[in-house]
Amino acid sequence: MKTTFNLTFCQDELHRYAHREDFLSVLEQGFDGIELTYYEEDSRSIVPVDKIIGLHMSYFPSWLDFWRGDKAALIAEYGSLEECYRQFGGCDREALLQRFRKDLQNAKRFGVEYVVFHVSDAHIAETFTLNYAHRDEEVIDGACQIINALTEELDGSIAFLMENLWQPGLRFTRTEMTRRLLDGVNYPNKGIMLDTGHLLHCNTQLRSQEEALDYIHAMLDAHGELCKAVRGVHLHQSLTGDYCETVRKNPPVMKESYAQRLGQMFEHAFAVDRHLPFTCEGVDQLIQRIQPEYLTFEFITESRAQHDDFLRRQQKALEKLKK
Repeated sequence: MKTTFNLTFCQDELHRYAHREDFLSVLEQGFDGIELTYYEEDSRSIVPVDKIIGLHMSYFPSWLDFWRGDKAALIAEYGSLEECYRQFGGCDREALLQRFRKDLQNAKRFGVEYVVFHVSDAHIAETFTLNYAHRDEEVIDGACQIINALTEELDGSIAFLMENLWQPGLRFTRTEMTRRLLDGVNYPNKGIMLDTGHLLHCNTQLRSQEEALDYIHAMLDAHGELCKAVRGVHLHQSLTGDYCETVRKNPPVMKESYAQRLGQMFEHAFAVDRHLPFTCEGVDQLIQRIQPEYLTFEFITESRAQHDDFLRRQQKALEKLKK
């Protein structure tokens, strides 16, 4: 098992490290490398290329209507076709595929072992109300079309791992949907990146880390042999069910422009999905049960000090794995 933490190539995060040796001092505390989200170049060469183990591909909150060419739905979501085409960088499927191809080009350039692809779709307003226009089946089938088009160009050396969210698509709560996704992707070197925090948001009744752990085990129990497809884990937690239920019952008024609505959505998403250390008794046994090839400590932090603290707390919870 290779253990990594998430890092974005952007100045806000890269500037936390004074130089390469400073960054390597963190890796030396028990990490094999990083899972990268690429935004811009690492101009100071803080991260050695051989320490980039995985790459998180681009994420569009709502893409299925664009993929289908549903112009009425696109105008309703984006305000105009012009705004929609600006967001996607073009007016047809090829624009979306080109965005993802750039991710795969970076994956090849950095020599990563795997990429991560979100299988999820939701309109902005739906993220508040949880009343969705599209079903899991529709999102999964559309994602399979995209993934099959993209992976035709791969030689099989890079694992393509598909990540669960709590919105339509792969939620990892319905065994038949997980199977539908795995069967629908033709690329042999595929698997699931199980995001523990995202899975918890599928059950707004969870109130403690212990309840959260039991819920994850229950979903694994339900998946049976399909658990073998879980090749990676994004390890974190946030128990925000109370907040989600409050917002669902009293959703905000959506602002006028798409940019403003997008801002509302991301503010809400960060309130829901806090990416905190998962530290209760038994987390080590969860990882032992799954035995992933890749374990990523995936946190959202405001400073180097907070990030270092989160890494230490998560490592402490997994100490027994080293014995």
